[in-house]
Amino acid sequence: MSGVDNSDDSVTTLAYESEPVVSLQEGQVPSWLDYGAVVADLADDGVSAPEPFVEGLRTVVAEAGDRGLDLKIVYTEAPAVVYTDARDLAAFLNQEYAGTILVRTPLFVGSSSDSIPRHTLEAGQDDAWEEVDPVASAAVFAHKVTAPAPPWGAYSAVVLVLAIVAMIAFAVALRRRLR
Repeated sequence: MSGVDNSDDSVTTLAYESEPVVSLQEGQVPSWLDYGAVVADLADDGVSAPEPFVEGLRTVVAEAGDRGLDLKIVYTEAPAVVYTDARDLAAFLNQEYAGTILVRTPLFVGSSSDSIPRHTLEAGQDDAWEEVDPVASAAVFAHKVTAPAPPWGAYSAVVLVLAIVAMIAFAVALRRRLR
């Protein structure tokens, strides 16, 4: 494979990278974006993005707030190197900001939340990744994580009642047959 230098088996280095490609370490500020500017930008309206996307993302944050989701969105055109960098950045920001953080880069989507389960976040990320437009991507994520879950309790109760009725009907039919 021409794009990979395996001279050191402990770390794989891409041919176009001068250093090994590694994910963020715990507590490490990402070097691929201006972290201080992102934190300051999130403080005023919950959005950190290039100017053409700010108004649309503010609308997504407001609509999510109407549905009870405290959402903060970071869209950066800075190239994250590893797919986990977006999630790691979201988790890092979630230490400073309560609620749910969505991070979108040109290639990756990541999120972190103090109230939404990881599997729900992952489902939202998967759907958001399919949208190229950052505003549409954020809207898809917000809708996915705030969508009501199926009423599993009601479904279970109905199935239980049907099973009991079926057992009673079977017992009655069996009793009649024996007579």
